[in-house]
Amino acid sequence: MRKAFRTGRRLDLTRATDRVVRAGVLRFLLLGGFPAEGGQLPALRLTGAHVTGQIQLAYAEVQAVISLRDCRFDQRIDLYGAHLQVVTLHGCSFPGILASNATFAGSLRLVNCRCAGNLQLAGSTIANALFLDETTLTPPADENAGPAFDGTRLRVGADVVALSGFRCVGEFRLTNAEISGSLRWSGATLEHPDGVALSAADLRVGAIANLCDGFVADGSVALPYAQITSRLCFENAVLRGSGEMSVDLRHVQSRELVLLPAVAPPGAVDLRHARVGLLRDSPSTWARELRLDGLTYEALSDGGDRLDWLRRDSGEFRPQTYSQLAAAYRGAGRDDDAREVQLAGERHRRRTLRRPGRIWGLIQDYTVGYGYRPTRAVVWLAALLALGTIVFSAYPPRAAEAPKAPEFIAFAYAADLILPVVDLGQQSAYLARGATAWLAYFLILAGLLFATTITAAAARRLRRV
Repeated sequence: MRKAFRTGRRLDLTRATDRVVRAGVLRFLLLGGFPAEGGQLPALRLTGAHVTGQIQLAYAEVQAVISLRDCRFDQRIDLYGAHLQVVTLHGCSFPGILASNATFAGSLRLVNCRCAGNLQLAGSTIANALFLDETTLTPPADENAGPAFDGTRLRVGADVVALSGFRCVGEFRLTNAEISGSLRWSGATLEHPDGVALSAADLRVGAIANLCDGFVADGSVALPYAQITSRLCFENAVLRGSGEMSVDLRHVQSRELVLLPAVAPPGAVDLRHARVGLLRDSPSTWARELRLDGLTYEALSDGGDRLDWLRRDSGEFRPQTYSQLAAAYRGAGRDDDAREVQLAGERHRRRTLRRPGRIWGLIQDYTVGYGYRPTRAVVWLAALLALGTIVFSAYPPRAAEAPKAPEFIAFAYAADLILPVVDLGQQSAYLARGATAWLAYFLILAGLLFATTITAAAARRLRRV
């Protein structure tokens, strides 16, 4: 072993009669017990060993590269506060690793490993990447054991990769972690049915976060206040959060959010105050309950009844949700859809008013659609014009000054009353009397309302052009 360590060659004990290696021996080698030959970087490359005792490297300065394959450890590996180079464990089994506040000058590779304890990397720094492919984390059943993976304040200079069958039984915690590269978890499985499977509040990812293509979360996914520079993707993911909340994305920031899981999450999806560029989703995968207050987005994927999408927000009336959707539609040149959304918002608001407000709202809705149905205003104007023409033909008003009054024309008189910007000389020349005076007042007020609605609609059309 001494010679292998000095030369950096791999020592394979797979077929050896005695495969037992004491942890103290490994510690002695790693702390410079035998310097490497020829100025080479020392390396511990060991295969098939059964390591007895605990490897104690807390606060140690380890200059050697560590590469262990198919090794079995009897006790937890202690790397607390240590400074290490590249560490690779491939096909190994161990009862946990304590590496909080440790520093890795290269990568940390835990590939195809079996960890029967906690993997603690809180406060650690990994200059390159963290690999967890095909590794299984199964911590003790003790409720006080803490998360299966604790990456609180973890700093990773490249990617965190957990592909090809990574499995974590218990909470995977990345609170306030910073990943300069990407989070690549396609095919990973997180199991914590009665709690949070992925807890990553204030997570920062420099590129993409792929929780997609076979990613399974048997428990809720919580990413509140996370910042994903490029894309946060849940496409073809299985999100089985069994509690009230399946996915917590409050205050998340990302250029693109893909919410296309394999099936609709059973619990709520919380998007309150999230900020995304493009939101891609589908009606077939919308959660039964959505929380959308404060959600902002620049564009939406096509398809689906977005009003049904808004109605899935179980909270009270939130005008912002309607105005945001209308703004997105206007940005896409879909003015008609934007008006439909604004009208739906007014109707929703009406249900929150007291009876007088609801009655007035119904009047506005059925007459002019709260100003978003200009064709109704045109029909009403035509009907009122016909009514005025008929009534004033039967009961003509008297002339204000008979010698100077022009010839009375019922149609022109009614139009003069109804259209506020038109002066045909009839209204000022003739005065309605008796019951027709009240009709004249009504036509003036109704004309003002309907003409204003038509003018506003025309202005919106002109702005679009």
